Amino acid sequence: MKRLKIAVSLFVFAGLLLVGCTEKSELPVSPSGKSSLQKNFTRAFTATNTPFEVINFGIMTYPDGKVKLRNHLAKTVFAATYLPGDTGPDLLSGTGEVEINGLIDANTIIGPWQGKFKLTPEGAGGGIWQFTWHGTSTYDPTAWEGGPGFIIPLKEIAHGEGGDINGMQCRMEVIIYCALDFSGWYGDCTGVITSH
Repeated sequence: MKRLKIAVSLFVFAGLLLVGCTEKSELPVSPSGKSSLQKNFTRAFTATNTPFEVINFGIMTYPDGKVKLRNHLAKTVFAATYLPGDTGPDLLSGTGEVEINGLIDANTIIGPWQGKFKLTPEGAGGGIWQFTWHGTSTYDPTAWEGGPGFIIPLKEIAHGEGGDINGMQCRMEVIIYCALDFSGWYGDCTGVITSH
C-alpha cells in the first residue's frame, strides 16, 4: 500500500510539473522583450510591383521554336495598400529582387514561368519575405502599354523571416503585364498576410 501511495504521489507530482512547463512554454519570448507571437490575424492588401533596375538580363535561348529565359534578375519597388480601417503597420511595402525563369512557344506566347522574389519591407523591423511563384503566360494584343505583349497570372507564397514578420505567411495572386520583347513589365497584386 505504501508503494502504491508513493507511485501515485510521483505520478501526480510529474503531472503538475508537466502542466507547469506547458503553461510557461506558451508565453512568447523575444530578444526585444516584445511578443513575437501576436494575436492571430489576416490582413488583405492590394499592391503593385514595378522593376526599376535590371541586375542580370539572364540567358535567352531559342530551342525548338521556343523562347527560354533563365536567371533574369531585377530590382523592384513593391507598394502595398491595405483595406480601409486597417491601421496596422505596413509589413510589405519596400524594395525587392525578383528572379524570372520561363519557357514560351514563340508563336502562341503560351508557356510556364517560375521564380523567386525576395522582398525587404521598410516597416517589418528588419524582416524579409521569401516568395516563390509560378504561372502560365498567354498572348494579349493590348497587354503592354496598349500594344502586344503577354499576361502571366501568378500564384505566390512567402514566409516571413526575422523582424516583425518572422513566422508570418503571405499569399498573393499577381497579374504580370509584359512587353513581347521583355523590355518592360509590371505586376498588379492581391493577397493576404496571416499570422499564426
